[in-house]
Amino acid sequence: MARKASFSGGEVLFVLIAVTMLLVGRYTAPVLKPFVQVSSAGLNNTQQTRLDGSAMASLFGQFRTSMADFLWLKADRYLHNGVDMRGMTKWEQESSRKMNRVTNAGGKDGNREHHEETTAVPSAKSDWRGWLGDMDRQIKPFKEMGSHDHRDPKEALPLFRLMTISNPHFIPGYTVGAAMIARDKAKYPEAVAYLKEGVTNNPASIEVHAALGEMLIAKLRRHNEALPHLEKAIELAEVRDVSALSEDEKEAWQFAYRWAVLSRRESGDFQAAHDFAVAGLRRFPDDIVCKNHLKRTDKKDTSPIP
Repeated sequence: MARKASFSGGEVLFVLIAVTMLLVGRYTAPVLKPFVQVSSAGLNNTQQTRLDGSAMASLFGQFRTSMADFLWLKADRYLHNGVDMRGMTKWEQESSRKMNRVTNAGGKDGNREHHEETTAVPSAKSDWRGWLGDMDRQIKPFKEMGSHDHRDPKEALPLFRLMTISNPHFIPGYTVGAAMIARDKAKYPEAVAYLKEGVTNNPASIEVHAALGEMLIAKLRRHNEALPHLEKAIELAEVRDVSALSEDEKEAWQFAYRWAVLSRRESGDFQAAHDFAVAGLRRFPDDIVCKNHLKRTDKKDTSPIP
């Protein structure tokens, strides 16, 4: 039997020390002005120059980012019962060998999506190591991930809160954490407040604006409050270099169009819904939500973007 996931005494001590340092750093941050350059932070030239010119701020910023990444990995491992996963190499994706591919048990109820991932410890059918591989699977957490489930994501909420404390610019800490909070209907307002904090700390984040708009519509039916955030997500994406957007940012951009269409239609503003659908199809020609809306209203516009 593979051993269950657990936290060692050393890991617990490391987290306690790190959290203490982060709390100290949080109060010294206004003095050090630690700006962290991440893809969604949107630093301008002046901010970047200030970052480069402050070694202490840069060091603290790197620590914050590393700590958030560490907590993200710990949360992911915990939710998967201790099983480590990694992205598949290009050769593995194209290979005809039967890899231990991870299917998408995520994507809902706060769980993370899995795109082209496999277990860090190979499955028996794809492991060339023989008895050494069998031993590896016995001493490390392992399971076949072709059809898998997760632990209750709510159990990992403290880790996500620590992520955003350690690095307020760690976008998944807000988007995934809010989805986990929203598993409890009584905590929908708390999830919205959490995303609003994310918007305050990351005003140039496509993902956080889109997630907040979706949350307001899907969970609370606050359409008018949601629309500015969806429009902001679209606006931010439109001025960015599309080739430089991450997959998560592209998906958030597309979903912003979708929720804008659905929201305007439900609010009775059919012209606005039509306009969003047309604009959405120009950027995402195969989007099913935009296509279906135009089909239902019998209005089509496939003119190219100027």
